Amino acid sequence: MATWQEHMRVGIDVVDDDHQELFALVRQFEEASKTASGQVDPAEIGHILERLQAYVHDHFEREETAQQEAGYEGYAENKRQHDELRATLEKFLVKHRAGDWGDLKVATENMRSFLAIWLQEHIMKTDRKMRGRILPWVRKRA
Repeated sequence: MATWQEHMRVGIDVVDDDHQELFALVRQFEEASKTASGQVDPAEIGHILERLQAYVHDHFEREETAQQEAGYEGYAENKRQHDELRATLEKFLVKHRAGDWGDLKVATENMRSFLAIWLQEHIMKTDRKMRGRILPWVRKRA
């Protein structure tokens, strides 16, 4: 299960708060995809994915703006990874809306696994590199 942990902090409150919310949304997706009955509610999965997509959009916009305004050298790679997740979420939502996911239980399990791994890996290997590097932006915004 995807769980926020203190060692994932990047040291920028708004980014850390966003990351915690993203983990909460991924957990909701996980819970919805692991029902006791084994049945997955397509409407609930769709609703959570739409909320996740909207929050991802807002978070990535905040993070990318901070990086650009601070002249952060890791911006291009971070944006590339963000764009990949945006595209993956969009593809899954398009399939979901069209009912073209095949076995919904398998599809949601694959997406659940992808989201949990992507979020943890991205924060630990990419976002944590921001630590201490975009403080001028944080001070300017305070």
